[in-house]
Amino acid sequence: MTSSRREFIAKAFYFILTLLGIGFLLPAIELFSPAGVRKKGLVYFSLMAEEEIPRLGVKKAELLYTVSARERKARVFLVASPEALTVFSATCTHLGCLVNYNKEKHEFICPCHGGRYDLTGKNIAGPPPAPLTRFPIKIQDGKLYVGIKV
Repeated sequence: MTSSRREFIAKAFYFILTLLGIGFLLPAIELFSPAGVRKKGLVYFSLMAEEEIPRLGVKKAELLYTVSARERKARVFLVASPEALTVFSATCTHLGCLVNYNKEKHEFICPCHGGRYDLTGKNIAGPPPAPLTRFPIKIQDGKLYVGIKV
């Protein structure tokens, strides 16, 4: 009878270890899987009322949105020209610092390492490896919506 009890305890122990291993393995697969494998969809979040959109110039705004029951915020810049309205992330593509808009120079400047971007989001000086992230937008029901991949 003692050998069957030992077998039962050993099998129960291995079963619990297997469950724990699977519990750690599934999130790790999701975390390290290539971006193309993960299913991220574009979701639009309300940024502001249509009448608050500038007709010309640059306006700083804060986008509040909820993902997986967690509230998040992102600082963005609206750039309005006669041709188009564009929304850029205010996060520098170098190390993630928040950029500021310089009215005199008409460019976005990163205070951390001197990265500079023009009004189209293109990096024009400093260490940033890529332009500012441009968000898709749509105007619907009197509101400006910004698309974020979640």
